[in-house]
Amino acid sequence: MRVLFELPYAELGGTEKHVLTLIRTLGSNIEPCLISPYGKCVSVFHDLGIPYEIIPPLNLKPGLRNSLKLHHKAFGRLFQEFRFSLIHVHAGIEYAVAASLASREFSRIPMVFTVHGYPDVASYLVSGIFANRLVDEVICVSDAERKKAETYGWSKAKLSVIHNGVPTPQVQDEPCRIRANWNIPETAYVIGTIARLERAKGIKYLIAAMPRVISRYPNTVLMIVGDGSKRSELSSLSLELGIAENVIFTGQLQDPSPILSIMDVFVLPSLREALGIAILEAMAFSLPVVATCVGGIPEAVIHNETGILLPPGNSEAMASALINLLENPAMRKAYGSAGKKRFLEHFTDSAMARQTLAVYRRALAKNQ
Repeated sequence: MRVLFELPYAELGGTEKHVLTLIRTLGSNIEPCLISPYGKCVSVFHDLGIPYEIIPPLNLKPGLRNSLKLHHKAFGRLFQEFRFSLIHVHAGIEYAVAASLASREFSRIPMVFTVHGYPDVASYLVSGIFANRLVDEVICVSDAERKKAETYGWSKAKLSVIHNGVPTPQVQDEPCRIRANWNIPETAYVIGTIARLERAKGIKYLIAAMPRVISRYPNTVLMIVGDGSKRSELSSLSLELGIAENVIFTGQLQDPSPILSIMDVFVLPSLREALGIAILEAMAFSLPVVATCVGGIPEAVIHNETGILLPPGNSEAMASALINLLENPAMRKAYGSAGKKRFLEHFTDSAMARQTLAVYRRALAKNQ
């Protein structure tokens, strides 16, 4: 099965990780090719030997007409070479529109769209209108996303829920060596998060919770993996709160597994979230999770079983949860073990790939 993947961005965020995991896990079941704007993730696709075409982003700006022309040409070149039989668009409905326009020169090509979460109601409404007209199947990465899509008029008959999945982790290095690389003492507690450093991820509330934690446990280190427009602001906040020496900003890492392997507690303080891939990676590492009760997070994290769920934007509650976990090593171990079990039952890469392949076959069958 030859599949064209279309991405609205190609950095190293959750959507890109999702697509990379999907392609790797589907393996010989598909022959993939890709259209996306340029980003840090392009080199990963290149290293995997996946044919790709780079185009400018399809933004509603004066250059949109030229971007659509370049997309059309890229689509045509890939089709002529690979004759893909299916299109899978992720996150940006504008790419489904562009693919639909470009495919008019050829026989109709079935299309699957995965919704990874939108920031506002307008995006759901507009995307739903186009998805209902152009797309054969819609994949939602959580049941929370499915409910939103239904609420805003997406065709129920086209919607499927396939939870994000991640690979079983493999870390080659010893924890003591990884700690040494980051100058973290072996006796220090490590609290960590992996996120884009943008407002929606709520990292400022995590940093604001840390003075209470550090006053109780001075040997605590907060590791923030990721990058974004708020990095400077967050760094300044840690300085203002007098905890800069306890906070490590690693920047964006292609593989955060070594950092996860040395964490004692994982935190995701998002203000909105479809279903955070980083949470699933943490569960795969048997880590207890502290997270906000938003979007699809409660479908992964079971309160007081695999972690602790909190209202968003509440630094005091977060500090209390973190102190509680640091005070109770047995609780950390029990939550981590339950999380690993839940990961293996519901959120593996193989489960995601198997269910996605079934959607592909259904979309193809509709067009025979």
